[in-house]
Amino acid sequence: MDQRRFSKLLGCAAVLGVAVGLVATGFRIAWLAAKHALWHTFEATYWRIPVSVAAGVLIGAILYKTYYPGALAALVRQFHDEGSVPLAENVPTVPVGFIGLIAGQNAGPEGVMSVVGGSFGTQAAETFGVPNAEKLLTLAGMGAGFGAILGAPIGGALLWLELPHERGLEYYEAIIPTFVASFAGYLTEAAIGGFHLFPTWHVSAVAPISGGQLVAAAAVAVVAIPFGALYTTIFDAVGRLFNRWSPAIYVRTTVAGLAIGLLGYALPLTYFYGGSKMNQLVGADLGLGVLVATLLGTMVAAAFTINGNWIGGLIVPHMFMGAVLGLAASTVVPALPPILSMLAGMAAFNAVVTGTPLSSALIAIALTDGASITPVFLAALVGFVGSPLVGFLQTAAPRREPPNFHVGD
Repeated sequence: MDQRRFSKLLGCAAVLGVAVGLVATGFRIAWLAAKHALWHTFEATYWRIPVSVAAGVLIGAILYKTYYPGALAALVRQFHDEGSVPLAENVPTVPVGFIGLIAGQNAGPEGVMSVVGGSFGTQAAETFGVPNAEKLLTLAGMGAGFGAILGAPIGGALLWLELPHERGLEYYEAIIPTFVASFAGYLTEAAIGGFHLFPTWHVSAVAPISGGQLVAAAAVAVVAIPFGALYTTIFDAVGRLFNRWSPAIYVRTTVAGLAIGLLGYALPLTYFYGGSKMNQLVGADLGLGVLVATLLGTMVAAAFTINGNWIGGLIVPHMFMGAVLGLAASTVVPALPPILSMLAGMAAFNAVVTGTPLSSALIAIALTDGASITPVFLAALVGFVGSPLVGFLQTAAPRREPPNFHVGD
């Protein structure tokens, strides 16, 4: 690739990132304002049941009138098969994701913005006439969407470079454009709305690094492997139940809303996707029974959210599950530092179920404002080693283009 073409690609990535950042900023401000207004009016916990059921009905109506674009696995499969994300996917994805985030779904905004960013990337390749760059800019757009909405530009970029593949960053040509797009989106949102828009979990750095901390982080990661397998089992079981029953889509979304509402009433920390709940864990004395129930309930809520055709991302919910698991482990083994266990659990659990060790560590570090870098990376790598035993994301596949795939003729 010559310098002129590479510079054009990076320029397109920067423009793409700004566009994604503008949409992410508007989406976040509108969603948080609507959520505040709704739950300021209906403060009692029992309102979660009718609100989630009503949301399920509304989501079902939208999907019935449009179509269901699919969950994360469908997005990854579409990338491998077509190398693009159509703009039309935003029609159901944005309103359904918006409603679900307000109504307590256990899936985050990163799923919505990944679709938006990917579709913008596909459109950018066509609009700016960058030859052979559709896949590269689609990846860059998905990374920008993730990085902008969560305030994790490095981890967001790497996630969409790791996630489609079983091992490694196979689209090496997309690394720099994806980072450019992700940082452009992140800086755009920060410039418009300020850094307070990003969900930071208030934990202090664990220092100085010691051998004991590294052993503790690795131990928590080992514990995350069987729980990752349990989560996969629960997720698949809920999916099979829905598929065997095969109800109309509006029935499916309404049943999911009922399950989400009931779980949110019985186990309050299972409601919403995780970004606003993490700080409630820090310093809380919940007890082992409550923590285990919350962990299992969150797994079930995530399974009903996605298999019930609500739309969102699971990366932050996985982080929350890992934090709850780490806190529970520190309750069972008092020698484990609670904050370190939570951080290790966040990175390890997501690495176990998605096979993305680099981005899992970096996202956990970004969302905790840089706390405890070395143990978190170690936990993610240990979890990754055990990830073949879990197999949550079945559509990860090797790249199909030859290694000399490049921009230009």
